[in-house]
Amino acid sequence: MDWLTNEALFYGGLSVLVCSLVLGIVYYAFSYIRKVRLNIQLDEEYGKEL
Repeated sequence: MDWLTNEALFYGGLSVLVCSLVLGIVYYAFSYIRKVRLNIQLDEEYGKEL
């Protein structure tokens, strides 16, 4: 297990952190776009919210 050094664990954890952040931002953007589109559709079908 010479390849499993502190440096490999550090950079591996750092890459997992960065990937998680990027995927979280992408998920938030898609969910926000879907929310806006759903609100537009609901406003067309049922009218504006009071």
